[in-house]
This record gives sequence, structure tokens and C-alpha cells, in this order.
Amino acid sequence: MTATRSAADTAAAIRAARRARGLTQAQLAERAGVGRQWLVALEKGHDRAELGKVIAVLSALGLTLATRETPTPPAHRTWLTAGDAADAIREELERGDTDFALRLLGRALSEFGNLTDPGDRAAFLAEPASTGDHRWDTLVAASIARACRKAGLRPPEWTRTRPLDSWWFPVYDPVLTARTMQRTPVDLAAHGIWLDERALEVV
Repeated sequence: MTATRSAADTAAAIRAARRARGLTQAQLAERAGVGRQWLVALEKGHDRAELGKVIAVLSALGLTLATRETPTPPAHRTWLTAGDAADAIREELERGDTDFALRLLGRALSEFGNLTDPGDRAAFLAEPASTGDHRWDTLVAASIARACRKAGLRPPEWTRTRPLDSWWFPVYDPVLTARTMQRTPVDLAAHGIWLDERALEVV
């Protein structure tokens, strides 16, 4: 199950599901009984789309709309949860600042490593919304699964993601490619992600 907290999240989920099913926008629009241009706007994150039409599109894709209560974090909490990190990363990616996005993930992982209270850990590990980029979603999931294993905890189900279809270097330097691959944690390499683990260290 993918958590969606915004029109952009819903748009990304619909777009991904349509592509996974090999449907064009025109084909999906016809199945759902909506206009193609309306569907195009929906997939771009239009935030005033009619709920009935959105549900029709979801139904045509074999998806359902579900709601759940999100726990309100304590007012005194100062550490990032996986959800906080994913939301912040999405904003940085929209700005084009991938370096800061990596720093945010590194900070969240560092703070998770310092958590000892089971309730705090559970709050941290609640399924996050998408970052808006499948590769980054995979990086977040794989990194948190690795952090869980290092802490002797069972990674949550949502961290079980498929490897990327092609290799990805979040920080690419052709001169340092071999070194980056040598210094990539096994958990990330298994997902086709090549990233020097020091890139996620918080100094």
C-alpha cells in the first residue's frame, strides 16, 4: 500500500499504476469515462479534481481509495520520521537540490539510530508518502531497511522494494565510479543504487 498525502502523491500513484498496466492516457480515460485532457491534468497533480472522477480512474486501474488516521506527533519531537524525511526530500528534489536531499536522509537515519523507545521507533517507521521519484523512494526504503537490520529490528513491509530497472548513481562522478561502487553498502547495491555510504553520514 502506498500512502498519499497530497494531489501530487495521488497523481504519481495513478501515473505509475497506468504505466505498470501498459495503458496510454487515452485508454485509461476511456475505461474510466473521463476526458483525456482531464486525466492529463490529474496526472500532473491538479489539486481541484472532482473526487468522483478520481475514484472512477482508480477503479479502472483496480485501485481503491482508503483513509487512515495519522498519529499526531508529540509537540516536543525534534527528530525526523521517515515520513518527514520523504516530504522534505520531495521539496528538495523539486528545487533540484539533490545534495541537501541526501543530507536530509542521512540526518533521519542518524536520528533513527539514536532512538531507543519502541513507540518512537514505530513512529519513525510509519510508511512515508512518495518523494515523487521512484529511485529516491527505493533509496529511502533500502536505507531504512539497512538501518533496521543494523539495529537488530525487522524492517517494515513497505521497505521491501524491487531493484531498480537500471543502475543509479545519486552522486555521479565518472572519475570516482569504481570507488563509489566499492564503498556502496550491500543493501543499496542489491537495489541497483551505487552510493558511497559516507554520503549519508551526518557530520
